[in-house]
Amino acid sequence: MKDDKNHIYIKITNEQFPKIIKTRIGPNSKKNNGTFFGPYLSSAYVENILKILKKIFGYGVGENHFFVTKNSYNLDKYLFKGNEIKSNFKQEYDKKIEQIKAFLKQDFKKIIPEFEEQMKNFAKNLEFERAQKLKQDIESMKSLEVEQLARENIIGDYDILNFLEKYEKFFIGIIKIRDSKIIGMQNFEIENNLEESSDEIINFFIEKNLLSEYLENQEKFPILILPEKIKSDSIESFFKIEIPKIGAKKEILALCYKNIYEFAYKRYISSLSTKGFTKQNMINLLNILGYKQKNKNIIFECNDISHFSGNHTVASRSIIENGKTNPSKYKKYRIKSLQTQKINDFDSMREVMTRRLKEVLNTGNIPDLIIIDGGKGQLSSVLEILENFKNDSSLEQEKLELLNELQFVSIAKKEEELFLWREKKFEKIVLKKSDQELKMIQKIRDEAHRFAITFNRDSRIKSMKKNILESLPGFGPVTRKKILKKYKTTENLANFTIDELSKDLNKNQIETLIEHGIISED
Repeated sequence: MKDDKNHIYIKITNEQFPKIIKTRIGPNSKKNNGTFFGPYLSSAYVENILKILKKIFGYGVGENHFFVTKNSYNLDKYLFKGNEIKSNFKQEYDKKIEQIKAFLKQDFKKIIPEFEEQMKNFAKNLEFERAQKLKQDIESMKSLEVEQLARENIIGDYDILNFLEKYEKFFIGIIKIRDSKIIGMQNFEIENNLEESSDEIINFFIEKNLLSEYLENQEKFPILILPEKIKSDSIESFFKIEIPKIGAKKEILALCYKNIYEFAYKRYISSLSTKGFTKQNMINLLNILGYKQKNKNIIFECNDISHFSGNHTVASRSIIENGKTNPSKYKKYRIKSLQTQKINDFDSMREVMTRRLKEVLNTGNIPDLIIIDGGKGQLSSVLEILENFKNDSSLEQEKLELLNELQFVSIAKKEEELFLWREKKFEKIVLKKSDQELKMIQKIRDEAHRFAITFNRDSRIKSMKKNILESLPGFGPVTRKKILKKYKTTENLANFTIDELSKDLNKNQIETLIEHGIISED
Protein backbone atom coordinates (compact mmCIF):
# COMPACT_ATOMS: atom_id res chain seq x y z
CA MET A 1 0.00 0.00 0.00
CA LYS A 2 1.45 3.37 -1.04
CA ASP A 3 0.95 6.71 0.64
CA ASP A 4 -1.13 9.31 -1.17
CA LYS A 5 1.37 12.09 -1.93
CA ASN A 6 -1.48 14.60 -1.82
CA HIS A 7 -1.88 13.89 1.88
CA ILE A 8 0.11 15.77 4.48
CA TYR A 9 1.19 14.39 7.84
CA ILE A 10 2.64 15.81 11.02
CA LYS A 11 5.47 13.62 12.28
CA ILE A 12 7.17 13.51 15.68
CA THR A 13 10.59 11.92 15.21
CA ASN A 14 12.13 9.18 17.36
CA GLU A 15 15.14 11.10 18.67
CA GLN A 16 16.53 12.06 22.05
CA PHE A 17 14.95 15.47 21.46
CA PRO A 18 12.13 14.77 18.98
CA LYS A 19 11.35 17.21 16.19
CA ILE A 20 7.93 18.13 14.83
CA ILE A 21 7.95 17.88 11.04
CA LYS A 22 5.42 18.50 8.27
CA THR A 23 5.84 15.75 5.68
CA ARG A 24 4.18 14.05 2.71
CA ILE A 25 5.92 10.76 3.56
CA GLY A 26 3.33 8.82 5.56
CA PRO A 27 3.45 5.99 8.14
CA ASN A 28 3.38 3.29 5.43
CA SER A 29 6.72 4.45 4.05
CA LYS A 30 10.01 2.73 4.86
CA LYS A 31 11.01 5.99 6.55
CA ASN A 32 8.28 5.71 9.16
CA ASN A 33 10.58 6.10 12.18
CA GLY A 34 8.32 8.31 14.22
CA THR A 35 4.76 9.01 15.35
CA PHE A 36 2.44 10.25 12.60
CA PHE A 37 -0.71 12.34 12.78
CA GLY A 38 -3.05 12.79 9.85
CA PRO A 39 -3.44 12.58 6.98
CA TYR A 40 -4.55 16.15 6.36
CA LEU A 41 -5.77 17.30 2.96
CA SER A 42 -4.99 21.00 3.46
CA SER A 43 -1.46 22.35 3.78
CA ALA A 44 -2.92 25.60 5.13
CA TYR A 45 -4.68 23.68 7.90
CA VAL A 46 -1.43 21.94 8.89
CA GLU A 47 0.37 25.29 8.93
CA ASN A 48 -2.35 26.64 11.22
CA ILE A 49 -1.91 23.68 13.59
CA LEU A 50 1.87 24.17 13.65
CA LYS A 51 1.39 27.88 14.25
CA ILE A 52 -0.84 27.13 17.25
CA LEU A 53 1.65 24.54 18.52
CA LYS A 54 4.42 27.11 18.23
CA LYS A 55 2.33 29.67 20.09
CA ILE A 56 1.41 27.30 22.91
CA PHE A 57 4.53 25.17 23.34
CA GLY A 58 7.23 27.26 21.66
CA TYR A 59 10.32 26.24 19.78
CA GLY A 60 13.67 27.72 18.82
CA VAL A 61 17.00 28.34 20.44
CA GLY A 62 18.39 30.37 23.32
CA GLU A 63 15.80 29.59 25.98
CA ASN A 64 14.14 26.46 27.34
CA HIS A 65 12.15 25.87 24.18
CA PHE A 66 10.60 22.46 23.93
CA PHE A 67 10.71 21.37 20.34
CA VAL A 68 12.19 22.22 16.97
CA THR A 69 11.14 21.80 13.36
CA LYS A 70 13.20 21.17 10.26
CA ASN A 71 12.83 24.89 9.54
CA SER A 72 14.27 26.01 12.85
CA TYR A 73 17.70 25.77 14.40
CA ASN A 74 18.63 22.19 15.20
CA LEU A 75 18.66 21.57 18.94
CA ASP A 76 21.70 19.28 18.57
CA LYS A 77 23.69 22.18 17.10
CA TYR A 78 22.58 24.32 19.99
CA LEU A 79 23.82 21.76 22.52
CA PHE A 80 27.02 21.22 20.51
CA LYS A 81 27.88 24.91 20.92
CA GLY A 82 28.17 24.30 24.66
CA ASN A 83 25.05 26.16 25.72
CA GLU A 84 23.95 25.32 29.24
CA ILE A 85 20.57 23.75 29.86
CA LYS A 86 18.76 22.87 33.06
CA SER A 87 19.40 19.43 34.56
CA ASN A 88 15.73 18.49 34.16
CA PHE A 89 15.49 19.83 30.60
CA LYS A 90 15.06 16.37 29.03
CA GLN A 91 12.29 15.51 31.48
CA GLU A 92 10.45 18.77 30.73
CA TYR A 93 11.03 18.33 27.00
CA ASP A 94 9.52 14.81 27.04
CA LYS A 95 6.52 16.06 29.02
CA LYS A 96 5.85 18.74 26.41
CA ILE A 97 6.17 16.20 23.60
CA GLU A 98 3.51 14.04 25.31
CA GLN A 99 1.26 17.09 25.60
CA ILE A 100 1.80 17.84 21.91
CA LYS A 101 0.85 14.25 21.02
CA ALA A 102 -2.35 14.60 23.07
CA PHE A 103 -2.99 17.92 21.31
CA LEU A 104 -2.61 16.33 17.86
CA LYS A 105 -4.90 13.46 18.93
CA GLN A 106 -7.46 16.17 19.80
CA ASP A 107 -7.41 14.94 23.40
CA PHE A 108 -7.96 18.45 24.77
CA LYS A 109 -9.70 17.11 27.87
CA LYS A 110 -6.32 15.74 28.95
CA ILE A 111 -4.28 18.90 28.26
CA ILE A 112 -6.60 21.74 29.26
CA PRO A 113 -6.98 20.71 32.96
CA GLU A 114 -3.15 20.54 33.24
CA PHE A 115 -2.84 24.04 31.77
CA GLU A 116 -5.63 25.36 33.99
CA GLU A 117 -3.94 23.99 37.12
CA GLN A 118 -0.62 25.53 36.06
CA MET A 119 -2.36 28.84 35.35
CA LYS A 120 -3.84 28.87 38.87
CA ASN A 121 -0.40 28.23 40.37
CA PHE A 122 1.12 31.11 38.41
CA ALA A 123 -1.67 33.44 39.51
CA LYS A 124 -1.30 32.27 43.12
CA ASN A 125 2.42 33.15 42.95
CA LEU A 126 1.57 36.55 41.41
CA GLU A 127 3.16 35.55 38.07
CA PHE A 128 0.30 37.22 36.21
CA GLU A 129 2.00 37.52 32.82
CA ARG A 130 2.69 33.77 32.70
CA ALA A 131 -0.86 33.05 33.91
CA GLN A 132 -2.25 35.31 31.17
CA LYS A 133 -0.13 33.51 28.54
CA LEU A 134 -1.54 30.14 29.66
CA LYS A 135 -5.06 31.56 29.63
CA GLN A 136 -4.59 32.60 25.99
CA ASP A 137 -3.18 29.15 25.17
CA ILE A 138 -6.23 27.47 26.73
CA GLU A 139 -8.54 29.71 24.70
CA SER A 140 -6.62 28.78 21.52
CA MET A 141 -7.10 25.07 22.26
CA LYS A 142 -10.79 25.50 22.98
CA SER A 143 -11.20 27.43 19.75
CA LEU A 144 -9.40 24.70 17.80
CA GLU A 145 -11.58 22.07 19.47
CA VAL A 146 -14.68 23.80 18.12
CA GLU A 147 -13.09 24.26 14.69
CA GLN A 148 -12.26 20.56 14.44
CA LEU A 149 -15.77 19.56 15.41
CA ALA A 150 -17.23 21.87 12.77
CA ARG A 151 -14.77 20.97 10.02
CA GLU A 152 -15.13 17.22 10.43
CA ASN A 153 -18.84 16.90 11.20
CA ILE A 154 -20.84 19.92 10.02
CA ILE A 155 -21.49 20.75 6.38
CA GLY A 156 -23.05 24.09 5.47
CA ASP A 157 -23.78 27.45 7.08
CA TYR A 158 -24.98 27.66 10.69
CA ASP A 159 -25.49 30.15 13.49
CA ILE A 160 -25.26 28.23 16.77
CA LEU A 161 -26.88 30.16 19.61
CA ASN A 162 -27.11 29.37 23.30
CA PHE A 163 -28.07 31.37 26.38
CA LEU A 164 -27.77 31.54 30.16
CA GLU A 165 -29.68 33.34 32.93
CA LYS A 166 -27.35 33.99 35.86
CA TYR A 167 -26.25 36.71 38.28
CA GLU A 168 -29.59 38.50 37.68
CA LYS A 169 -28.63 38.99 34.02
CA PHE A 170 -29.10 37.30 30.66
CA PHE A 171 -26.17 36.11 28.53
CA ILE A 172 -26.23 35.00 24.89
CA GLY A 173 -23.42 33.32 22.92
CA ILE A 174 -23.19 32.72 19.20
CA ILE A 175 -20.83 30.65 17.03
CA LYS A 176 -20.98 31.34 13.28
CA ILE A 177 -20.05 28.55 10.87
CA ARG A 178 -19.70 29.12 7.12
CA ASP A 179 -18.65 26.32 4.74
CA SER A 180 -17.80 24.18 7.78
CA LYS A 181 -15.40 26.84 9.11
CA ILE A 182 -15.76 28.86 12.31
CA ILE A 183 -15.79 32.53 11.27
CA GLY A 184 -16.73 34.07 14.59
CA MET A 185 -17.57 33.51 18.27
CA GLN A 186 -19.20 36.23 20.38
CA ASN A 187 -20.81 36.55 23.80
CA PHE A 188 -23.26 39.23 24.90
CA GLU A 189 -24.46 40.49 28.27
CA ILE A 190 -28.06 41.72 28.30
CA GLU A 191 -29.78 43.69 31.03
CA ASN A 192 -33.28 42.36 31.66
CA ASN A 193 -34.73 45.49 33.24
CA LEU A 194 -38.20 44.83 31.81
CA GLU A 195 -38.28 41.31 33.28
CA GLU A 196 -38.98 39.76 29.88
CA SER A 197 -39.12 36.02 29.29
CA SER A 198 -36.14 34.20 27.77
CA ASP A 199 -38.13 33.74 24.53
CA GLU A 200 -38.74 37.49 24.28
CA ILE A 201 -35.07 38.33 24.90
CA ILE A 202 -33.81 35.77 22.36
CA ASN A 203 -36.35 36.91 19.78
CA PHE A 204 -35.28 40.52 20.18
CA PHE A 205 -31.60 39.53 20.01
CA ILE A 206 -32.04 37.50 16.81
CA GLU A 207 -34.09 40.22 15.14
CA LYS A 208 -31.64 42.99 16.10
CA ASN A 209 -28.28 41.24 15.68
CA LEU A 210 -28.88 38.56 13.04
CA LEU A 211 -32.02 39.12 11.01
CA SER A 212 -31.42 42.82 10.38
CA GLU A 213 -27.78 42.16 9.39
CA TYR A 214 -28.62 39.44 6.87
CA LEU A 215 -31.49 41.43 5.36
CA GLU A 216 -29.39 44.59 5.09
CA ASN A 217 -26.44 42.78 3.48
CA GLN A 218 -28.73 40.55 1.39
CA GLU A 219 -26.94 37.48 2.73
CA LYS A 220 -28.13 33.92 2.56
CA PHE A 221 -29.77 32.93 5.84
CA PRO A 222 -27.85 30.24 7.74
CA ILE A 223 -29.53 27.41 9.62
CA LEU A 224 -30.16 28.49 13.22
CA ILE A 225 -29.26 25.95 15.92
CA LEU A 226 -30.89 26.53 19.32
CA PRO A 227 -30.86 24.56 22.59
CA GLU A 228 -34.66 24.54 22.75
CA LYS A 229 -37.66 25.68 20.77
CA ILE A 230 -38.68 29.35 21.11
CA LYS A 231 -41.99 30.98 20.29
CA SER A 232 -41.53 33.15 17.21
CA ASP A 233 -43.41 33.01 13.94
CA SER A 234 -41.39 35.90 12.46
CA ILE A 235 -38.01 34.23 13.00
CA GLU A 236 -39.16 30.85 11.71
CA SER A 237 -40.29 32.51 8.48
CA PHE A 238 -36.66 33.52 7.76
CA PHE A 239 -34.55 30.85 9.47
CA LYS A 240 -34.64 27.10 9.36
CA ILE A 241 -34.29 26.11 13.04
CA GLU A 242 -32.72 22.91 14.36
CA ILE A 243 -32.77 21.61 17.95
CA PRO A 244 -30.07 18.88 18.00
CA LYS A 245 -30.33 16.07 20.55
CA ILE A 246 -27.07 14.25 19.77
CA GLY A 247 -23.98 14.58 17.57
CA ALA A 248 -21.49 17.32 16.68
CA LYS A 249 -24.07 20.11 16.59
CA LYS A 250 -25.13 19.22 20.13
CA GLU A 251 -21.46 19.22 21.20
CA ILE A 252 -20.81 22.66 19.71
CA LEU A 253 -24.00 23.90 21.36
CA ALA A 254 -22.58 22.64 24.68
CA LEU A 255 -19.22 24.35 24.01
CA CYS A 256 -21.10 27.55 23.23
CA TYR A 257 -22.85 27.26 26.60
CA LYS A 258 -19.52 26.68 28.34
CA ASN A 259 -18.11 29.82 26.70
CA ILE A 260 -21.12 31.83 27.87
CA TYR A 261 -20.79 30.48 31.41
CA GLU A 262 -17.12 31.52 31.60
CA PHE A 263 -17.95 34.91 30.07
CA ALA A 264 -20.76 35.46 32.61
CA TYR A 265 -18.51 34.49 35.52
CA LYS A 266 -15.76 36.87 34.40
CA ARG A 267 -18.27 39.70 34.05
CA TYR A 268 -19.64 38.93 37.49
CA ILE A 269 -16.17 38.90 39.11
CA SER A 270 -15.32 42.13 37.30
CA SER A 271 -18.46 43.78 38.66
CA LEU A 272 -17.58 42.64 42.18
CA SER A 273 -14.14 44.26 41.95
CA THR A 274 -15.70 47.72 41.86
CA LYS A 275 -18.95 46.89 43.62
CA GLY A 276 -19.33 49.05 46.70
CA PHE A 277 -16.92 51.74 45.51
CA THR A 278 -18.95 54.91 45.31
CA LYS A 279 -18.48 58.62 45.03
CA GLN A 280 -19.04 58.73 48.79
CA ASN A 281 -16.01 56.45 49.32
CA MET A 282 -13.92 58.98 47.42
CA ILE A 283 -15.29 61.85 49.51
CA ASN A 284 -14.55 59.84 52.67
CA LEU A 285 -10.95 59.29 51.59
CA LEU A 286 -10.44 62.98 50.82
CA ASN A 287 -11.77 63.81 54.30
CA ILE A 288 -9.46 61.24 55.92
CA LEU A 289 -6.49 62.79 54.11
CA GLY A 290 -7.60 66.31 54.97
CA TYR A 291 -8.02 67.21 51.30
CA LYS A 292 -10.76 69.06 49.42
CA GLN A 293 -12.99 67.95 46.58
CA LYS A 294 -11.88 69.77 43.41
CA ASN A 295 -14.33 68.54 40.76
CA LYS A 296 -18.03 67.78 40.54
CA ASN A 297 -17.12 64.37 39.13
CA ILE A 298 -14.45 63.19 41.56
CA ILE A 299 -11.35 61.83 39.82
CA PHE A 300 -8.50 59.85 41.38
CA GLU A 301 -5.52 58.79 39.27
CA CYS A 302 -2.53 56.51 39.81
CA ASN A 303 0.71 56.05 37.85
CA ASP A 304 2.85 52.92 37.71
CA ILE A 305 6.16 51.89 36.11
CA SER A 306 6.92 48.59 34.35
CA HIS A 307 10.08 47.28 32.69
CA PHE A 308 11.69 43.99 31.64
CA SER A 309 15.29 43.76 32.92
CA GLY A 310 15.67 47.47 32.31
CA ASN A 311 14.32 47.30 28.75
CA HIS A 312 11.08 48.68 27.33
CA THR A 313 10.41 50.79 30.42
CA VAL A 314 6.87 52.14 30.27
CA ALA A 315 4.39 53.80 32.60
CA SER A 316 0.63 53.90 32.89
CA ARG A 317 -2.11 56.02 34.39
CA SER A 318 -5.36 54.50 35.66
CA ILE A 319 -8.46 56.46 36.64
CA ILE A 320 -11.34 56.03 39.08
CA GLU A 321 -14.19 58.46 38.53
CA ASN A 322 -17.12 58.66 40.93
CA GLY A 323 -16.16 55.25 42.35
CA LYS A 324 -15.81 53.41 39.03
CA THR A 325 -12.76 52.63 36.91
CA ASN A 326 -12.73 54.60 33.66
CA PRO A 327 -10.49 52.78 31.14
CA SER A 328 -11.32 55.32 28.42
CA LYS A 329 -9.17 57.83 30.32
CA TYR A 330 -6.25 55.48 31.01
CA LYS A 331 -2.95 56.62 29.55
CA LYS A 332 0.33 54.96 28.48
CA TYR A 333 3.82 56.48 28.49
CA ARG A 334 7.06 55.29 26.94
CA ILE A 335 9.95 56.30 29.20
CA LYS A 336 12.49 58.16 27.07
CA SER A 337 15.05 59.40 29.60
CA LEU A 338 16.56 56.05 30.67
CA GLN A 339 19.40 54.24 28.94
CA THR A 340 18.74 50.66 27.80
CA GLN A 341 19.05 48.07 30.60
CA LYS A 342 19.06 50.81 33.24
CA ILE A 343 16.58 50.26 36.07
CA ASN A 344 15.54 53.38 37.98
CA ASP A 345 11.90 53.65 39.00
CA PHE A 346 12.54 57.02 40.66
CA ASP A 347 13.88 58.59 37.44
CA SER A 348 11.04 56.98 35.50
CA MET A 349 8.46 58.44 37.88
CA ARG A 350 10.16 61.86 37.61
CA GLU A 351 9.76 61.75 33.83
CA VAL A 352 6.12 60.67 34.06
CA MET A 353 5.24 63.41 36.54
CA THR A 354 7.11 66.03 34.51
CA ARG A 355 4.98 65.16 31.50
CA ARG A 356 1.84 64.98 33.67
CA LEU A 357 2.42 68.44 35.18
CA LYS A 358 2.98 69.92 31.73
CA GLU A 359 -0.37 68.42 30.76
CA VAL A 360 -2.01 70.05 33.80
CA LEU A 361 -0.58 73.45 32.86
CA ASN A 362 -1.70 73.08 29.24
CA THR A 363 -5.25 71.91 29.95
CA GLY A 364 -6.00 73.57 33.28
CA ASN A 365 -7.63 70.32 34.45
CA ILE A 366 -6.57 68.62 37.67
CA PRO A 367 -7.68 65.41 39.40
CA ASP A 368 -8.94 65.43 42.97
CA LEU A 369 -6.13 63.11 44.06
CA ILE A 370 -2.91 61.74 42.53
CA ILE A 371 -1.95 58.38 44.02
CA ILE A 372 1.72 57.39 43.91
CA ASP A 373 2.62 53.69 43.97
CA GLY A 374 5.47 53.53 46.50
CA GLY A 375 6.51 54.91 49.85
CA LYS A 376 8.15 58.11 50.97
CA GLY A 377 10.93 57.85 48.37
CA GLN A 378 8.60 57.90 45.38
CA LEU A 379 6.51 60.67 46.91
CA SER A 380 9.68 62.73 47.47
CA SER A 381 10.62 62.34 43.78
CA VAL A 382 7.21 63.60 42.70
CA LEU A 383 7.22 66.55 45.11
CA GLU A 384 10.72 67.48 43.94
CA ILE A 385 9.45 67.77 40.36
CA LEU A 386 6.46 69.79 41.56
CA GLU A 387 8.74 72.26 43.38
CA ASN A 388 10.89 72.66 40.26
CA PHE A 389 7.79 73.69 38.31
CA LYS A 390 6.68 76.08 41.03
CA ASN A 391 10.12 77.74 41.18
CA ASP A 392 10.08 78.55 37.47
CA SER A 393 10.23 82.36 37.39
CA SER A 394 8.40 82.48 34.06
CA LEU A 395 5.36 80.65 35.47
CA GLU A 396 2.19 82.75 35.52
CA GLN A 397 0.45 83.27 38.86
CA GLU A 398 -2.70 81.54 37.62
CA LYS A 399 -0.74 78.42 36.71
CA LEU A 400 1.18 78.50 39.99
CA GLU A 401 -2.14 78.48 41.85
CA LEU A 402 -3.22 75.53 39.72
CA LEU A 403 -0.13 73.54 40.78
CA ASN A 404 -0.79 74.46 44.42
CA GLU A 405 -4.22 72.82 44.10
CA LEU A 406 -2.72 69.39 43.36
CA GLN A 407 -3.14 66.77 46.11
CA PHE A 408 -0.88 63.71 46.48
CA VAL A 409 -0.80 60.53 48.53
CA SER A 410 1.54 57.53 48.24
CA ILE A 411 0.83 53.94 49.23
CA ALA A 412 3.74 51.79 50.44
CA LYS A 413 3.48 48.24 49.11
CA LYS A 414 4.63 46.23 52.13
CA GLU A 415 2.32 47.47 54.87
CA GLU A 416 -0.14 49.35 52.61
CA GLU A 417 0.50 52.54 54.59
CA LEU A 418 -0.43 55.94 53.17
CA PHE A 419 1.98 58.89 53.22
CA LEU A 420 1.35 62.63 52.83
CA TRP A 421 3.69 65.62 52.87
CA ARG A 422 2.23 68.13 55.27
CA GLU A 423 3.86 71.04 57.11
CA LYS A 424 7.31 70.09 55.78
CA LYS A 425 7.23 66.52 57.05
CA PHE A 426 5.84 63.13 56.11
CA GLU A 427 2.60 62.09 57.73
CA LYS A 428 1.64 58.42 57.89
CA ILE A 429 -1.98 57.26 57.77
CA VAL A 430 -2.93 53.63 58.41
CA LEU A 431 -6.36 52.44 57.31
CA LYS A 432 -7.97 49.17 58.36
CA LYS A 433 -7.54 46.36 55.83
CA SER A 434 -11.33 46.07 55.66
CA ASP A 435 -11.89 49.76 54.85
CA GLN A 436 -13.45 50.35 51.44
CA GLU A 437 -11.32 53.48 51.08
CA LEU A 438 -8.11 51.42 51.30
CA LYS A 439 -9.51 48.78 48.94
CA MET A 440 -10.33 51.54 46.47
CA ILE A 441 -6.73 52.80 46.50
CA GLN A 442 -5.50 49.22 46.06
CA LYS A 443 -7.89 48.76 43.16
CA ILE A 444 -6.68 51.82 41.24
CA ARG A 445 -3.04 50.90 41.97
CA ASP A 446 -3.56 47.33 40.74
CA GLU A 447 -5.30 48.67 37.63
CA ALA A 448 -2.31 50.92 36.87
CA HIS A 449 0.03 47.98 37.47
CA ARG A 450 -1.96 45.65 35.20
CA PHE A 451 -2.20 48.28 32.47
CA ALA A 452 1.55 49.01 32.65
CA ILE A 453 2.48 45.31 32.52
CA THR A 454 0.21 44.75 29.51
CA PHE A 455 1.71 47.75 27.70
CA ASN A 456 5.24 46.56 28.54
CA ARG A 457 4.53 43.08 27.21
CA ASP A 458 2.98 44.46 24.01
CA SER A 459 6.00 46.74 23.52
CA ARG A 460 8.41 43.81 23.91
CA ILE A 461 6.47 41.65 21.47
CA LYS A 462 6.36 44.46 18.92
CA SER A 463 10.07 45.09 19.34
CA MET A 464 10.94 41.41 18.99
CA LYS A 465 8.96 41.19 15.75
CA LYS A 466 10.85 44.19 14.38
CA ASN A 467 14.31 43.16 15.62
CA ILE A 468 14.39 39.50 14.60
CA LEU A 469 15.57 40.45 11.10
CA GLU A 470 18.57 42.26 12.58
CA SER A 471 19.98 38.94 13.80
CA LEU A 472 19.74 37.28 10.38
CA PRO A 473 22.66 37.32 7.91
CA GLY A 474 22.03 39.08 4.61
CA PHE A 475 19.36 41.48 5.88
CA GLY A 476 20.78 45.00 5.94
CA PRO A 477 18.99 48.17 7.11
CA VAL A 478 17.56 48.92 3.64
CA THR A 479 16.12 45.41 3.23
CA ARG A 480 14.72 45.37 6.77
CA LYS A 481 13.03 48.71 6.24
CA LYS A 482 11.55 47.56 2.92
CA ILE A 483 10.21 44.33 4.47
CA LEU A 484 8.63 46.04 7.48
CA LYS A 485 7.11 48.74 5.28
CA LYS A 486 5.45 46.25 2.93
CA TYR A 487 4.74 43.26 5.21
CA LYS A 488 4.39 45.17 8.54
CA THR A 489 5.85 42.33 10.69
CA THR A 490 8.12 39.34 10.09
CA GLU A 491 5.23 37.12 11.20
CA ASN A 492 3.23 38.24 8.16
CA LEU A 493 5.90 36.85 5.81
CA ALA A 494 4.51 33.36 6.50
CA ASN A 495 1.26 34.39 4.79
CA PHE A 496 2.96 34.79 1.39
CA THR A 497 4.26 32.20 -1.06
CA ILE A 498 7.93 31.96 -1.96
CA ASP A 499 7.11 33.22 -5.47
CA GLU A 500 5.47 36.31 -3.99
CA LEU A 501 8.39 36.94 -1.63
CA SER A 502 10.88 36.50 -4.50
CA LYS A 503 9.75 39.85 -5.87
CA ASP A 504 11.37 41.56 -2.88
CA LEU A 505 13.98 39.07 -1.65
CA ASN A 506 16.82 37.15 -3.26
CA LYS A 507 17.32 33.38 -3.12
CA ASN A 508 19.79 33.49 -0.19
CA GLN A 509 17.48 35.68 1.89
CA ILE A 510 14.53 33.35 1.30
CA GLU A 511 16.65 30.32 2.25
CA THR A 512 17.67 32.12 5.45
CA LEU A 513 14.02 32.77 6.32
CA ILE A 514 13.20 29.09 5.72
CA GLU A 515 16.20 27.94 7.76
CA HIS A 516 15.10 30.06 10.72
CA GLY A 517 11.50 28.86 10.60
CA ILE A 518 10.05 32.27 9.66
CA ILE A 519 8.50 30.96 6.43
CA SER A 520 7.72 27.48 5.12
CA GLU A 521 9.42 26.01 2.06
CA ASP A 522 6.06 24.72 0.75
